[in-house]
Amino acid sequence: MPRKRLGVVTICPEDNYEQSILSGIFAQANYYNYDVLVFSPLSHPSAQSRAYVKGELNIYSLINFDLLDAVIVTPITMQEQSNTEIINALLERFKRECHVPVVSIDFPFGDYPVVYTDEKEPFVQITDHLIQVHGCKKIAVLNGPEHFSGSKVRLSGVQESMKAHGLNFDMNLHYYGDFWYTSGEQLGEQYVNKKLPLPDAVICTSDYMAIGLTNTLISGGIKVPDQVIVTGYDGVTEVSINNPPITTYKPHTYDTALKAVNLIHQKLEPGSKDYMPDQSQKHHLIFGATCGCEPDEEYIYDKIRQNQYSLQQNFNHREIWEGIGIGTLFESYTNEILAGTSSTEECIVKIYESKYLIKPYQYLYLCLNQNWIDPDNDFEDGYTQQMNMCIFADRKSEASGAHNHVFFGEGRECFFPVSQMMPDIALNLQNDEPQVYYFAPVHFNRTSLGYCILQNNLTEKKIIGVVFRNYMRMINNALEMTRTRNKITSISEHDMMTNLLNRRGMNHAVSVMNARARKGDKWLAIVADMDGLKYLNDNFGHAKGDEGLAFIASSMRSITKEGEVCVRNGGDEFLIAGLGRYNAQEIEERLQSFAKAIEAYNATSPVAFNASIGYCLTDWGDSAAFENAMEQADVNMYIDKRKKKMRM
Repeated sequence: MPRKRLGVVTICPEDNYEQSILSGIFAQANYYNYDVLVFSPLSHPSAQSRAYVKGELNIYSLINFDLLDAVIVTPITMQEQSNTEIINALLERFKRECHVPVVSIDFPFGDYPVVYTDEKEPFVQITDHLIQVHGCKKIAVLNGPEHFSGSKVRLSGVQESMKAHGLNFDMNLHYYGDFWYTSGEQLGEQYVNKKLPLPDAVICTSDYMAIGLTNTLISGGIKVPDQVIVTGYDGVTEVSINNPPITTYKPHTYDTALKAVNLIHQKLEPGSKDYMPDQSQKHHLIFGATCGCEPDEEYIYDKIRQNQYSLQQNFNHREIWEGIGIGTLFESYTNEILAGTSSTEECIVKIYESKYLIKPYQYLYLCLNQNWIDPDNDFEDGYTQQMNMCIFADRKSEASGAHNHVFFGEGRECFFPVSQMMPDIALNLQNDEPQVYYFAPVHFNRTSLGYCILQNNLTEKKIIGVVFRNYMRMINNALEMTRTRNKITSISEHDMMTNLLNRRGMNHAVSVMNARARKGDKWLAIVADMDGLKYLNDNFGHAKGDEGLAFIASSMRSITKEGEVCVRNGGDEFLIAGLGRYNAQEIEERLQSFAKAIEAYNATSPVAFNASIGYCLTDWGDSAAFENAMEQADVNMYIDKRKKKMRM
């Protein structure tokens, strides 16, 4: 039986909250033998570039709820300073299209059931610590937004602890913020400017507010923790690498994720027994330097090691190829390698060769929009109906990418309907273990180019994070650069008035045909020359002459077949070039179609347009073979022109 598929809709998976939630979901889904599909923008909604955020959010449009058995949503981190626009837009899609069980974590999402993290007990423990160990009595709370239900829960933990110790919480010391640095900075300025009296301690209900508060106090001359203690909540990486490190609390979010999957399990398999591990991830106080206790050096150093950026990398060390860090990514010169590619095919091959930077993975798929390379296509909303799997990377494969794992150009495209989300090869793989599929957007600012899928065993402990996000930024830039290069090349190889290839474009196209030639192929050259262009310009104006040129160009294009190119070869001369299996009768019929199109137009037009035409078929041979065919076609065209003059 195929495994059930659990969709996870989240955002910015490198953040500590998402890492903990995803770890819990994966562990529990692995126990129930579910595959997990994670749909996530890699950047936070507060990212500075709004156009970039818009491109990231396109990944949500990929979700096909008909292919999922259930969905877990983490809307709490989709907000930007209480702005729920992203959540509301996503909810509308769920209401219209989703008919499977949905569970939200830590924040209301329409009428769907919500599983909340226990946020009261942590603040009981934080407050107990401040009172029992540090003798604090006058305690302030910098809370989240007033409308956020969790703010009330967190405050109740502080109040319960103080009451148990015979203390009353002063509501005048309760302040609302937005969970971000700015709230802490604003409160800190109030203390520095003596507009508010200093309490014994300030409990911040988010680490970012605690960092903002601590740094503002210290820069304003107030000593932390000597004059005032500051604590945070969430256990984010930034508290450990801040100077000084912030005392914080690692919450119960892992357990919350387990419960969310159990709720899904009950909906998918009613009456079955839930599983809860005996030991989940540890939730506890983490001592920094802002409460006066001895800092948890092992925890702090571990976070620093995870985030260090070493300028010199030991590429001889085996481990560096098994789990790449941010320093290795930036010092790999991948940006320069990709920028130095000279063609689209080479760019995609080099992307394939850079795949080692995002280990560990089992499989990697780069799926791009049909005609993504066309610079005139600006896909701002979602993806095309047909996607092309341009790269399929199998970690175990040692074969080169150019013709084994890259599917772009020379008819190697692997198209699949976007509605199935994954390419055929991914659907047909037999996986012994439950899998996780990370779906990440590929785009340049607002322009959507496609998406990437990274596949792994659910038991793989490493979750995509800052390395993957920055790697994808490199890929985004490289693909846009090759699109821009293609646009510049297109402009340089096309005639602006007729949009046909110019002589330079023809030479490039002919060289490509020549490289793909097969034994028995023939060169075809059809040359047409507009009759009487000077007469039209002199008697009816250049606008009429241009109209005539455009008409002849259109008529030539109408008899151009797939695989051939239509060219404006000079002022009033046009050319069709082709290489393949031709016969003279078929070419004669095409020339008759050309003549009939002109005759039909002139039958109703007050000003007649005419052209002379000739062709040549010659065997494929050396580089001069096509030039010879073109010259002979030109001779035959002038023979046609002379015959017309003799009939006049």
